[in-house]
Amino acid sequence: MEKNLILSVDIGTTNLKAGVVDEKGNILSLYRKETPIEKGSDGKAEHNPDVLFNAFVEAAKEAAKGYEDKISLIVPSSYMFGLIPVDENLNPLMGVMTLLDLRSKEIFEELLNAVDIKEVYKKTGYTPTFHAPLFKIYWIKKKRKEIFEKTRFFLSSKDFILLKLLGEPFTEPSISSATGYMNVNTLKWDDYVLDILGIDKEKLPTIVPSEEILMDLPDDAKKILGLSGEVKVLSGVYDGGAVGIGIGAFEKGVGAINIGTTAMFRVACPEAIFDREDLMRLQTYYLCCGEWFIGAAINNAGVILKWLRDNVFDMSYDELTAEASKEGSANLFFLPYLTGERDKEIGNIASGVFFGLKDTHTKGQMIKAAMEGVAFSLRRISEALKDNKVNIKEIRAGGGGTKSPLWMEIFSSVLGLPIKVSKAEEPALLGSALLGYYALGRYKTLEEATNKLVKIENIYQPVEDKIRYYNRKFEFFESLTKELKSLFELHSKL
Repeated sequence: MEKNLILSVDIGTTNLKAGVVDEKGNILSLYRKETPIEKGSDGKAEHNPDVLFNAFVEAAKEAAKGYEDKISLIVPSSYMFGLIPVDENLNPLMGVMTLLDLRSKEIFEELLNAVDIKEVYKKTGYTPTFHAPLFKIYWIKKKRKEIFEKTRFFLSSKDFILLKLLGEPFTEPSISSATGYMNVNTLKWDDYVLDILGIDKEKLPTIVPSEEILMDLPDDAKKILGLSGEVKVLSGVYDGGAVGIGIGAFEKGVGAINIGTTAMFRVACPEAIFDREDLMRLQTYYLCCGEWFIGAAINNAGVILKWLRDNVFDMSYDELTAEASKEGSANLFFLPYLTGERDKEIGNIASGVFFGLKDTHTKGQMIKAAMEGVAFSLRRISEALKDNKVNIKEIRAGGGGTKSPLWMEIFSSVLGLPIKVSKAEEPALLGSALLGYYALGRYKTLEEATNKLVKIENIYQPVEDKIRYYNRKFEFFESLTKELKSLFELHSKL
């Protein structure tokens, strides 16, 4: 049996997954563990740090069973926007603030007014969203002063796991790209933004390259994880980046979409690309290996179908898709902004809207309109990429949304591009392993590793008459979003 296996661990917002992956890209074992979120009426949505670390340990140990002496590298990935402060003794001062935590909304406008947001965008590639750790730190400073003053390090969720394993604080550029205080041009912490926050670089972990071996896993950490032999650690990339690598989006001209609770549309580019400063539609994240991951993400993707399933139709996901598949085109629109949006033109105050609804519309047409609304939201990102001369020839897709052929057909025709879905059951785990085998020297380039390990299962081609239909429908969707913006503002003040 192969002795140089990789243990990939993906730290998700609601689930943590671990798998052992071989050099051919086969996932030999897989273990999932729920990561419960502690919520509060004030918008709190935290991971208990001890529970999160214990979930990491359990998942890693269970996935590694039978391979304990054959794993040579462990590679974690994690969600963006996580933040946890730790004290001088490296103990947590509060829970991990997740993507879903809303408390920094309280100080959002205050901080926006205190900074030159265009200057911040040019330096960090950050687009204004209260989810970013930039706003979380400012919230802690203003609302939890005692915690702010005791903080030795501000860490992401993955940084915290690495700290527990290695005893030292490390981070990497991809997860740091979404903080709002790393300069994506230099890949270093940005002085301008840190001055605004009133913290120095000593309060942040060391940034290390995602593709370079970090260190050997200490003996006590190996014992905790049940591993033996020589095991090295790679810092890895954020979860969306791991998915992008795992579905083959490192090839030139290939876009990556990931359809989960939220969704992303990004393209790997050899240079940082910024949108016009008055628009800031694109987030400029660094990925790894001299490539930036240009694009954006939306808050509302799978969460829309979950809402329809749980609160409207009481159907399973398969039943929702089957109902929508029965229907043809309908003059019905859904603005999928149930949880607001990251796009500053839409904003945090936007909400979901069915427009054109009549008593003749069916359940299937409502579901299909919701699916189309999510696709139109991703097309807005696609249009921003085109405006900035980013050319895309095809799309690779990952995430739970790929299990719906109907939704993939809609995405393909809305975006006007072929969509390829890989065979990988867990593309984030495969992507981390693929990066790991490259770091170990098994492949000369990440693109070579992609060509060897990423296998395509389904291809969805855009349909010409549907492209024309969706072009017209997208134009109206855009107009509708702009027209309702002022109403969203009025509604938020009621």
